[in-house]
Amino acid sequence: MQLPDSPATRVIPLRAKSPASRFKIVFVMHGERRGRTVATDQAFMDRLKQSDPELVGQTRIHRTGSGPFDFRDVGLIVFWLGDPLRQKYPKCYAEAVQIEATASLYGIRVLNSPFGLSNTSKADQARIWSETGMPSAYAARAQSADDLPAVASEVGFPCIIRSDDVHCQRDVVIARSEADARRAAATCVFPAAVITFVDIQGAWRATGAETSLFSQYHHKARAFVFGGEVKASHLFFSTDPIVGLSTSVFAREDTPRRNFTRRFGLGARLVSRMIDADLAHFEAPVAHADELVKAVAALGLDFAAVDYSILPDGRPVIWEANPYFYLPSGQQSVFSAERQAVRRVEETFDWMATQIKAEYARALSAGDKSLMEPETALLSVAG
Repeated sequence: MQLPDSPATRVIPLRAKSPASRFKIVFVMHGERRGRTVATDQAFMDRLKQSDPELVGQTRIHRTGSGPFDFRDVGLIVFWLGDPLRQKYPKCYAEAVQIEATASLYGIRVLNSPFGLSNTSKADQARIWSETGMPSAYAARAQSADDLPAVASEVGFPCIIRSDDVHCQRDVVIARSEADARRAAATCVFPAAVITFVDIQGAWRATGAETSLFSQYHHKARAFVFGGEVKASHLFFSTDPIVGLSTSVFAREDTPRRNFTRRFGLGARLVSRMIDADLAHFEAPVAHADELVKAVAALGLDFAAVDYSILPDGRPVIWEANPYFYLPSGQQSVFSAERQAVRRVEETFDWMATQIKAEYARALSAGDKSLMEPETALLSVAG
């Protein structure tokens, strides 16, 4: 069998399917030294062993580069791979494309196609969202240091300059002039994304809500999207316009020295207000959830963590979708006890497991029973 646009492969005959065997959910993950790992992997499986051992018994893991993919008794394939996949991990991408192509021959459902996982560079996300009318910031790609000042001028100042294919908030610069862009070019990792800076805090201040946390600080919200379902995750505030865990007030305050000074009332009320807002965000339905669902679907993805900011009228400004998100156990979270992080992470993993089971059930019920049973496994020999 020759698959389109794929490296050379060899097909290995397998034993016939046992009548008593059960269909499986297969998670495709990076093999050793083939991609980065995230704490989400182990934390999710640890929770699953506690909450749903039956589902654990229905799952197995295939590591890229480990040999043949066994398609026998497979009901659902979930690609859990770093992104943007094609750009950062081409060997894993090539193998994933082969797996998906063969799965389609047998009518096996896949989640987070390798093609969707390759649409997640900052510039590609922004282009796709712009074309589909999503509420997001404009972005353009600079391929080299020579290109960066001109691209930044095209986007307009102020603008955000960052690596195009990295999700973390490392080495992110706000350029307010062409001179700033030239300075950023000396240290930036290319290709770089140049993104319009949307002043969300300024929009809140313009409403006159001076005591609101949204007027006093920059913020970033996160929600998880899985198919048509959405679950809120967290809400961070920061004095830095680039809001992430490392720049958040939570990270600044959850240190031994700051914890000691709060005993005397220094900063205690502020942290309490932010924790209350974070908890309220987690418990409440996500406003304009349909926009987040459409944004993930537009990228060709089935699930992702979506980072966004909230305008005064409740509408989102979507910054990025991350299908290979970091979600450690709750014990590792900032202000773990105060933010009820253990409970929240466990509820989130349980929600994700429910979504996977629902996709699994739909895949089995919708399967084309006229298709032949898988009798081969595909092995990539592309390095």
